Amino acid sequence: MNIDLKKIASGFILMIGIILFFISIANNNFNFSLISLTSMLIFWVLYSLILNIFDVKIFAYITSISGFLVFFSVLFMFGIEEVPFPMGAVVFHSSGIAASLAIGFFSLFPIIILYQMSPEKSPQHHKEESLLVEETPDSDSELENNDWEIATEDDLYSGEFEIG
Repeated sequence: MNIDLKKIASGFILMIGIILFFISIANNNFNFSLISLTSMLIFWVLYSLILNIFDVKIFAYITSISGFLVFFSVLFMFGIEEVPFPMGAVVFHSSGIAASLAIGFFSLFPIIILYQMSPEKSPQHHKEESLLVEETPDSDSELENNDWEIATEDDLYSGEFEIG
């Protein structure tokens, strides 16, 4: 199978799951929306692993986006409620807001882990580069001259030596 066709089919799986999620949310069926979103993720991962096109970066982004979709769904379905009287009044439910904030917080983890694993942001990568720069010898350096001999303790305390 062509690699472009594999990726198109992979995107098609994701689009079907997201469309089913939005249709279910529009019908106030939160349980079915979670089922469609989770099953979409499972089918997408299995499809990607079977066809050997799985990418951890894409998985992290899709997981975070799915988490944020659930975050907004929980917030607007269980955290904020419009009441009929007085007209236009809104009631905030602390349990729904707390649950949605927890979901949003945990949805940040894949992006944060991805950010920390990137080579340009890694502090170890910079340390390795600086060590490599320090270890490269300069070919015109006087210290590479073979005329030098190792100094003894008597030479160090005698004061009769040249500083190179």
